[in-house]
Amino acid sequence: MPWLGTVGPVLTAADAAAVVAAGLMAGDGSLATIGIAAAIAVLVARAADLHRPRLVLSIVEELPGLFVAAVAATLVVGVTNPERLRFGPLTFACLVLAHTLVHAGTHLLRRHGGLGRRTLVVGTGAEARRLAIALLTRPELGLRPVGFVGTGTGGARQARGLPLALLGPVDWLPRVMAETAVDTVVVALGAPAGAEETAALEGLLATPTEVYAVPGWFPPGLASSRHPRELVDDIPVVRLHPRPPWPPVRALKRLVEVLAALVTLVALLPLFVALAVLVKIETGGVLVRRSRVLGDGRPTSAPSFRTRRARSVGRPGTTFSVAISGRVGPVGRLLRRTRLVRLPEVLRGLLRRLRYAGGAPADEPRTALSDPPRSDEAKVDAGQLAR
Repeated sequence: MPWLGTVGPVLTAADAAAVVAAGLMAGDGSLATIGIAAAIAVLVARAADLHRPRLVLSIVEELPGLFVAAVAATLVVGVTNPERLRFGPLTFACLVLAHTLVHAGTHLLRRHGGLGRRTLVVGTGAEARRLAIALLTRPELGLRPVGFVGTGTGGARQARGLPLALLGPVDWLPRVMAETAVDTVVVALGAPAGAEETAALEGLLATPTEVYAVPGWFPPGLASSRHPRELVDDIPVVRLHPRPPWPPVRALKRLVEVLAALVTLVALLPLFVALAVLVKIETGGVLVRRSRVLGDGRPTSAPSFRTRRARSVGRPGTTFSVAISGRVGPVGRLLRRTRLVRLPEVLRGLLRRLRYAGGAPADEPRTALSDPPRSDEAKVDAGQLAR
């Protein structure tokens, strides 16, 4: 099974050992009860996607799922002895410690080549190049690119500026995979897939090779994603599977996903309210929308905290004034240094996860009729201020 070669089995064993260790330290119940609690915690952790194959390992993102797993294990022990409540905090602490140790060991092995997998990048566009550079500079992600496979037309022109060699066109994909002995393929198309690309990807999904993809231009309906998207250098990447999960498994995962999102919302809302009040006092506003352009050329925007107070500059001799951004205050500097400026975007993602089964859809591109993105970094014609 491909899963046996990932971090999933280690996390499964670590979660079971953590619950058993917590039960022994707390002295709660018999070994049979602790074993059942460990099995329930492992099941909930798997349903929360904590044991999935991942590129980015973050203990902060796992805290809500670990909390739900600890609560489930505590309920099992509480049925036999409701007076022993210290099992819950000990279980949560042991689970967090176990995942932290596994993540640290995995990062260490990936950096030194122990768990690095040879990877082929399909596509030569802007996102494919950025993704390859990110994988090359961040070995802790576990993927080591060996070259590119070109798509579409362009021939040798696609090789200009690539950080690695262009090994051939997309119809050579099976041959290139065999010659380079890759374990993983990352698909990052720069344009809608044509007939050759679709046929090559269909054959790729029929092999046991791990396939990751940037969902922007990937052919719809060709494969399914069983896990949430990961961000590598702000580029969304998903692990692809030829078939969707079994419906009961999907329902259990959805239930745990909702519980974990609710726990995260309850924990972050007080922090959001406190920061919103401070931002309102310092800048006179709370939220702005920051725009950016995706690798496929589509503009998108996301909410964030305002970090600058807007001020008006009047043009001499007229009643016309221009709104420009002011200086960054102490609260704004704190938000930028701690990256809490993006907390509204995180909350929006949690709300979308509660609304949409299986994760939120991709952001829709803006049109000419859409409201223009607003920002506290207002751009002003310099000539208006100089005259």
